[in-house]
Order: sequence, then C-alpha cells, then structure tokens
Amino acid sequence: MKRIIVLFVVLFSFNMFVIAQESAKPLTDTEVVRKVSIMDIEEKVFYDVKVTLKSVSPDYYFTSKYKVKVTIHDRWGNIIYKKTLKNVFLYVFSDGQVQVGKSNFDQVLIQKTSEDNSKFIGKIREKEGVF
Repeated sequence: MKRIIVLFVVLFSFNMFVIAQESAKPLTDTEVVRKVSIMDIEEKVFYDVKVTLKSVSPDYYFTSKYKVKVTIHDRWGNIIYKKTLKNVFLYVFSDGQVQVGKSNFDQVLIQKTSEDNSKFIGKIREKEGVF
C-alpha cells in the first residue's frame, strides 16, 4: 500500500514540474519597448531608460542570420546604446521578462524587480552573457 501511495505522489509531482516550466518560441519581425528603471550595460549603470528591441528575420538573399536591434534612449531622448546583435533570438515570456540570445546564452535580460512588479531592471553582457 505504501508503494502505491509513493508512486502516486511521484507521478503527480512530476506532472506539476512539467506544467510549471515555461517555454517560449522566438519572436520574429517584432518590436518590444520597455521602460526600464535600472539598466546595467557592460557594468555601467543607467537610470530611467527606454529600451527598444526589434527582431529582424533573415531575407536569405543577403544574409541567413536572425538579428535583434537594441536601442536604448535616456530620459531626454539621447541614444545611449545602439547595437545589432546577430545570430540571436528575441524571447518574451508571459510574466513580462524579455531575453535576447541563444537558447542557453542570454546577452540581454529585462525582468521585473522583486520589490515592485511594475518596474523593470535590465542587464546587457554582450561577450560573457547574463546569468
């Protein structure tokens, strides 16, 4: 009897782990704009910026790589950071988190803060990745 109960507990807990894992498909030809409270760009911190992420699909005529254009404006409208990341994908999750990178290597990460869910914080690490 104990074995049957343990078997049911294991089966039900395994199903909960599978359901709890969230996955997202990469977005193509999409533009995402986020107002970010704190943005860490290669260990330089900026406050109150607007981040625009635009994914570009390959045309297979000139290039066959996916690209994401990242533009960051400060509160006065000046461009702080502008870069086209090649061979990466744009992922947007249901909780508002935005990731740019490959499946296991993120170069840009924007997520909600733990204190206030209406504010976002972001991090860009082009070479070493965001962990």
